Amino acid sequence: MTGWALGPLHDVLDLIEFKSLSVQDALVEWRTDPKRPFHPGLAQWTEHAVCGYLAASEQIPAVPGLPQGESLEPVSRLWARQRSSQEPAGVDWYEEMVTDRRYVGHGVRELRVVRKGSVTDHPRDESEIAVAVGVLAGGSPVLTSRWERKRLRLGRFELPRLVRLVEIGCVDASHRILFEGTPEEAYARYDSDVEAHIGTLIAGGSYRPGMNCGRCEAVATCPEVPSRPGLLGINGSDLPRRSWSMTTGRTYGKCPARAHLEDMFLPREGSAEDSEAVVRGKAVHAWIENRHRRTPQQPCEPEDTPGSEEAWQGEGWALAGLEARLGIQMIGDHALVCPLRDRPDDAELHPERPVVVYDPDADVVVIAKTDLLYRMADRWTLREMKTAKRLSKEDLLEEYPQLALAVVLANAAVLPGSESCTVELERLTGTGPVVTDLEAAAPDVLAQARRVLKKYVSSWHADIRYPTKAGKACKDCPFTRWCPDAVDRGGT
Repeated sequence: MTGWALGPLHDVLDLIEFKSLSVQDALVEWRTDPKRPFHPGLAQWTEHAVCGYLAASEQIPAVPGLPQGESLEPVSRLWARQRSSQEPAGVDWYEEMVTDRRYVGHGVRELRVVRKGSVTDHPRDESEIAVAVGVLAGGSPVLTSRWERKRLRLGRFELPRLVRLVEIGCVDASHRILFEGTPEEAYARYDSDVEAHIGTLIAGGSYRPGMNCGRCEAVATCPEVPSRPGLLGINGSDLPRRSWSMTTGRTYGKCPARAHLEDMFLPREGSAEDSEAVVRGKAVHAWIENRHRRTPQQPCEPEDTPGSEEAWQGEGWALAGLEARLGIQMIGDHALVCPLRDRPDDAELHPERPVVVYDPDADVVVIAKTDLLYRMADRWTLREMKTAKRLSKEDLLEEYPQLALAVVLANAAVLPGSESCTVELERLTGTGPVVTDLEAAAPDVLAQARRVLKKYVSSWHADIRYPTKAGKACKDCPFTRWCPDAVDRGGT
């Protein structure tokens, strides 16, 4: 199964543009190619995206100076330019390249950047625009593979009279022209700010592990991503490297297809509303997180609550009536157990800090978004926070599987403080706050955590088809538009 949602789109467009196939014939040839297995949801999305791209392309205004009835021709080769570097980083040259869809004709070079969603939802990146038009104005065709770890061999450069950068949104056939001008105007856009930015990239900088590490080819050797063979207790597979989080595991349990489409970041449709309890939990969490991010750090106080008892919101999560009052109580109760209460002067707080680990045995990048990591003196603690009207009598690791992942990570010495990092759970309830230490280093706790974790990982890791679970799972699924088995499309 392909893991890049736009890959099949480009395959179909290549068949249309370079083999002169009709849209339907290109889709049939792509669907029947045994070398390119695809998920049914991805196939449905690809058909929609191809039509959206072509519809948007037809709406792009004609290029100035193009003879009537003429159109730009597609280009198969990439464009790149090689630049000399003035940075003292041991690099005397570097390369800039543009991909996506490329077109030429009558002295014009045009690049169409493809977005899965709508262009109205995608913010403009001025540096990205400047680099792209710089390559359009001064780039040459690439004659060798871009994946070889050596300098590209470039073809003959032909100066264009006009360059244009267009953005296309496949989900709604939207488009916008990001730049249109002469090569001189394109070079002017590539200003000193962009040069400085490129210089920073060449010189290198700090590593920032996060949610995108699972798609990074260098993650296995990244100095900031610890490698822990056997972390998940699963051997490798023939599948490409993937990333996994507890959200992946929970979503896969609802519907494997949904987890797969989510991993490819397909455009989402509006889903069913969250329950009152879920909204309250997110609002309370957001409110407390904002307090923990204050500079300088300071403990949460009972009066650090929303001003209105009847209606308030935290980061867009709105509460009213009883839920608003209960949320205020929970925020006030948190002040009684805030980690910064009676804090030493050298305490550290890191809310919503991602933890990234690579398991080479499973060939999986594990990503955890911790609620709070904090240090008191020499002791580091990972704290998860949950809200509920009443305390549950269920086993904590079973009820909150992210705690099981936290225990496994703590014992793998990948959290701050190495093996001395502790794990605790803060529960804010209708009857008051409760903080529980999980004794993460205890052998029986670790063994149970591994059993719980395996239930959320093993089936996902072995799956190569990601079948649908049409029915109840469809009610709040944001991908039913792309799923041929969704109940509202005739599934069972």
